[in-house]
Amino acid sequence: MTGAYGVLQYSPTVTNVLVDGGSTQTISQAMFFGSMLGIIVFLVYADSIFLKYKSREIGIFLSLGIDRRSVQKIVVKEYTLLFQFAVFVGLLLSVPLAYLCWSLLNLFLETQETAFSIGWVGLIIAVLFSLLNWFILRTINRRYIKNVDILKIIKTSDENETAKSGNLFLLILGALLVPAGIVAFFTLQNIGGFLNTLLAFVGLAGAVLGVYLLIIQCASIGDILKKYNDKAYYKNLVFYNLLKQKIRQYTRSIFVATLLITFTTFGIGFIAAGFIDGYNVALNEPYDYTINATYEHPMTESRIEEIAEESNAVITSIKHIDCLLLGVQNNYKNGERDWGSRIVVSEDNFNVLSGAAISVPKGSYTVYYDSSMEYKLNAFSAESSLFYNPTTEQEFYFIQNEPICYDGLFNTRSVFSSFLILNNDDYRTLAATLADEYRAVSYMVNVENWQDTMDFQNNILKAVISDNNGVIFTNWHNSATFEKTGSQAEYLPFDGNETKIARLWSLYPLSKLSSTTTQFEAFATYLMLMLFIAIVAFVSAVMVIGLKLISTIWDDAEVYNDLRRLGMKRKKIKGLITKQMLFVYFIPTVLGCIIGAFTTYRIMLVSGVIYIGETMQLVGCVCGLVLIIQIAIFFVLRSRVMRNYA
Repeated sequence: MTGAYGVLQYSPTVTNVLVDGGSTQTISQAMFFGSMLGIIVFLVYADSIFLKYKSREIGIFLSLGIDRRSVQKIVVKEYTLLFQFAVFVGLLLSVPLAYLCWSLLNLFLETQETAFSIGWVGLIIAVLFSLLNWFILRTINRRYIKNVDILKIIKTSDENETAKSGNLFLLILGALLVPAGIVAFFTLQNIGGFLNTLLAFVGLAGAVLGVYLLIIQCASIGDILKKYNDKAYYKNLVFYNLLKQKIRQYTRSIFVATLLITFTTFGIGFIAAGFIDGYNVALNEPYDYTINATYEHPMTESRIEEIAEESNAVITSIKHIDCLLLGVQNNYKNGERDWGSRIVVSEDNFNVLSGAAISVPKGSYTVYYDSSMEYKLNAFSAESSLFYNPTTEQEFYFIQNEPICYDGLFNTRSVFSSFLILNNDDYRTLAATLADEYRAVSYMVNVENWQDTMDFQNNILKAVISDNNGVIFTNWHNSATFEKTGSQAEYLPFDGNETKIARLWSLYPLSKLSSTTTQFEAFATYLMLMLFIAIVAFVSAVMVIGLKLISTIWDDAEVYNDLRRLGMKRKKIKGLITKQMLFVYFIPTVLGCIIGAFTTYRIMLVSGVIYIGETMQLVGCVCGLVLIIQIAIFFVLRSRVMRNYA
């Protein structure tokens, strides 16, 4: 799991798309290392089974007078051989497994950017992770043999684990800690700052603790039931006591499986939120087309109308807005400063398009934003900002006016979702001194039946690419501050990089048609990574639960035989086994789906996602699919287990 996951997490296919420090990269890496933590917990549990069934052998060695150090060497050598073989096979199969899964997903989401490539860093991490596990388990095994009592070890397989009584308060506390911790994590992370980030992770730890408490108290549910409904408790006395006797083994495996199923649900829901939101936003944009161009590579209204006529598209309205690209020093709320390039328009041009009548005093500016871009106000916390003219290299201050917000004025996916408005005279003065490369124009076009304008869309794109000689200045939107930031121009040939350019280039000609038909291309790598994570996490959860089921029934076989000798009918024994299997199998499924769905909902609230309901419908379908698959696997496992009690 770790090898295959690492191969893709650190693959150039993924790292070239994920933004450094972005939420998707952070969350996918957190899920990667969270899965590793879960695997460590599970391996410690699996190793305890190894020690348990080696205990009589260890006891015989010690009773024969073999010193503990020699016994340690014997057991550790056997364990090391098994572990090394498993690691070798696991690492050997990790690349083929990653390739097969990625290729399967590629059948549905293939784009230019989703070709399989190996992330060697991920494979190295898997090797180091294997060494860490080997060292941890080796230390546990050596300490076990060093400290074990010879008389006690002979009886190990017959002993039950001691467990504290169930507590209703702890059950409620666990149920409250999970949502409270998740809410705290995403809320405080969104605020930012070292203290808030620290408290956010405290909240996350509280949520994890809450899951653990819930599982412990569910395993001890008989004690709680006994206090409030003793009749129901005594009716299933054997079942509740079997749960309690095996509580620690239950909690470890169920805890890991719960986390893995949470990752499955959350991973799909998280990445689907961006896709679904982008798709629905595109459908509801105010303009069917947004066609952008710099004055170095001009596009005119008459040319757009000619292309529309050639493409059998009927234009119903066309508007345009001129803009400048200037450098502005960002003043953040936390006191930090840096330079950024900003789109600037004139007050007259803005008023014509918006139907407003705003007035911008000379020597000042007004920030415009739509509600989805409110976070950009964070960069304008000061009363004034330092501007930079990239052509003349002059710096000058403008005073900030009260920001204004309009929704539905411009297409949100265009570069005009946020910009600065200047006084007409200030705008003209700056425009006269700026080189054409820092001046741009955007045309907002509506057509009849935009769903039937594929030819128009393709011809507009060809014209824009031709104007740029087939080579795209992908970071034009940052070019006004190259001198300030030390960055440089980045160019890409359009052929062979169509998907990447559509995602990176701020002047890309947008349309509802292209957004709705090619939206998945921009998210294809994200979708495939998260789907891969979900598949691996889910398969791992099934394996964890399956192993636990087999070991549970194996451990309790003698108990069932004793019950049969005491007169319990086979039908009731089967019912008892079924109840145990239901508990072990479906507690992590139900908890994982609920926690994963709630976590997805919470991150959407703080991320400004608009179409939350549509995303949650998908998450509900994912939970339903997980449940259906689990039910099918459960009945297969149950039929195999019941063969011994037919």
